[in-house]
Amino acid sequence: METIVNILEIIGIISFAAAGAMIAIDKETDIVGVVLMAITTCFAGGMLRDVLAGNLIGLECPWFFSGSPDANLYIIISVSTAVIVFLAALIFKKAYVREEKLVRSVNNVLDAIGIGVFAAIGTGNYLEAGAFVAISMGVLTSVGGGLIRDIILNDIPFILRKYVYVVPIVLGSGLYYVIRKCIIPGAAYAEPVAIVGCVLLVFVIRMLATYFKWNLPKAIDFRKMRETVKREQLDEDDF
Repeated sequence: METIVNILEIIGIISFAAAGAMIAIDKETDIVGVVLMAITTCFAGGMLRDVLAGNLIGLECPWFFSGSPDANLYIIISVSTAVIVFLAALIFKKAYVREEKLVRSVNNVLDAIGIGVFAAIGTGNYLEAGAFVAISMGVLTSVGGGLIRDIILNDIPFILRKYVYVVPIVLGSGLYYVIRKCIIPGAAYAEPVAIVGCVLLVFVIRMLATYFKWNLPKAIDFRKMRETVKREQLDEDDF
């Protein structure tokens, strides 16, 4: 079962690293920026989570720079993924730009997979702290890296503007918690089942939100409102 969990974690790392790298490429950063944004997307959320929880990076923090083979492997995988994405964009730059809409769709899919995996991991690391804390840590783990990445790239964080981003993470983390603590507590296969359930729920909601363009309400849609105001002003000028 531990092998299955490790495989799921690696899938999450690859997905998040590729998504972060693609966003950095879209912002026209160099290869160092692409690698740094991939690493930030993968690890900054979990690092922030554990620091807020009072864990020391390198000692108690399970994910980052602990000297364990898993931690080193995850960093190598994230860097390798970023370099591969960068080289693909460099070599096939015309196709990359021509198929920009497809690239954004792929990025959305990878991000949806990544946030599902990381939501489950964050929730699982703090399972014994109670539902509220565990789910909150799952959300922070999955969105923290992307939030910091977007701030560094001087962009409005994706979680604040697109596809009911946080809602599926909360639901997925909640499902993970219920499976581990209520449905099959203590079972040897509980963790992989909970991770898969969390990822599937988050992914399905994100894809539905993308397809049907679900977004949480905003106070003002300034683009549409400006167009409306402009038309009204033109109508008044006609008189």
